[in-house]
Amino acid sequence: MDGLVFDSERVYFKGNQLAAKELGMDFSFAYYRQYIGSGTKRMIDKMTRDYGNRQLIEKFIELSHQNVFKMIKQNGLPLKKGFRELSQYLRNQGIMQVLASSNDRQAIELFLHSSNLDNNFAHLISGEDVKNSKPAPDIFRKAWEIAGSPARKQVLVLEDSVNGIKAAHHAQLPAIMVPDLLRPTNETQKLARAILPDLSAVCAYIKA
Repeated sequence: MDGLVFDSERVYFKGNQLAAKELGMDFSFAYYRQYIGSGTKRMIDKMTRDYGNRQLIEKFIELSHQNVFKMIKQNGLPLKKGFRELSQYLRNQGIMQVLASSNDRQAIELFLHSSNLDNNFAHLISGEDVKNSKPAPDIFRKAWEIAGSPARKQVLVLEDSVNGIKAAHHAQLPAIMVPDLLRPTNETQKLARAILPDLSAVCAYIKA
């Protein structure tokens, strides 16, 4: 969802930076990038190991969420290029859309509501619904099961992150990468079915 449906990763990073500044923490983009496409639980655990203070990290996450929600309520949250075109095409073709995001359900529902997308997806799976975050396959396996466990060749995962492409691969599901903040690595170039610049290109790919 983040970085694929919504142009939200930049908002998250800004929210994290503001929280870090308030708490006197160092928080660079080089550090942030490892968490793109994962989830809050993984971020808390990893940052606790790095900083050695779980209470500090939980406060950091709390402030970050407050900052992000405030910015979204003030400024809205832009959709990524081609999303509405792709989503409308899939609806017209009767193709099920399932949203599997490492984000918390509260954030997912807020983002969807802010863009009038409350009823856009047949199912929603959040990071709270699975044990392990991406790059583990849990969230995509759950999405596949909720969709009725169709033949894997009938499924297509769309991902903007390296962790997401790895998760789809581990779930044995074909995936296309639409890079956002992170460029594809040599590994993701091998794992992804295709790497496309935006969702309009994905729509054209599916139609072809």
